[in-house]
Amino acid sequence: MAHAYQQVLEDLTRAIYAGRYQPGDFLPTVRDLADEYGISPSTGRQAVNELQRMGLAYSGYVNGKRGVIVRSRGRTDFHATDALRPGRAGSGTDAFTENARKTHRVPAKRFTMVMRVPPAHVARRLGLPADTIVVERTTLQLLDGEPWSRERSWYAPDLAAKTGLDSPHDIEEGTIRRLAEQGFRETAHRDEVTDAAANEEDSADLGVILGAPLLVQTRTAATDTRVTRVTQTVRLGGRNRLIWETGNEEGIDAIRRQLAEGSKLADTVDDEAPTDGYRESTEGSEL
Repeated sequence: MAHAYQQVLEDLTRAIYAGRYQPGDFLPTVRDLADEYGISPSTGRQAVNELQRMGLAYSGYVNGKRGVIVRSRGRTDFHATDALRPGRAGSGTDAFTENARKTHRVPAKRFTMVMRVPPAHVARRLGLPADTIVVERTTLQLLDGEPWSRERSWYAPDLAAKTGLDSPHDIEEGTIRRLAEQGFRETAHRDEVTDAAANEEDSADLGVILGAPLLVQTRTAATDTRVTRVTQTVRLGGRNRLIWETGNEEGIDAIRRQLAEGSKLADTVDDEAPTDGYRESTEGSEL
């Protein structure tokens, strides 16, 4: 059955890259694939799972119907330091929404808040005893309806009560602004980035198969005197590129202008030469 599985996988992959299946389209069901190719449902499922592992499709809903759906292609750049820039303009939206709108993509969020004992590494970062109940705020972030990332932040109970972060509602302007407004302006951040394999929660939230590659960013933030939060963002592996920018506003703007001009020149050259698909896989819209 290995040959049959490979044939199904190759056919579906070609169809996606050829545009027969557009982002947001449903792929054939496992039963339909079994009937079309004369294979077992398990062989069809193996091919579909591999498409999800490759980042070409995800399990989810469109208009109330569940199935395996074609993902948009290319990488999405996320400027991880944008929300921390001193000159960041005030707005009524958080960093994820701001950045999504810059790229003309439609953001959506699903928010939950609970109070419970955090993972041991989070309690250590917050400087709390291991059995302390903290505020845990989780946002599932979607782009154009696709599950894209999950952001989860933990707050010490006293800080959450003082700032209103113990409210069971999303804070549209973002928690960084809320903390600053309440007298807890963050002045330092430590980021740790690693890879991980999707577990059951990741699979359900992000529409990936178990073991799919993920990119995990853990940020510990503080004022001059105390740690304010620990935020862990889980993103799709192979679909995102994290960008850190440090320095003054003028220098960062100069770098961005030069990169934009370089991209325009590269596009002009690319228009005159054949493409092998590599550029699309390594460059994407900026988020």
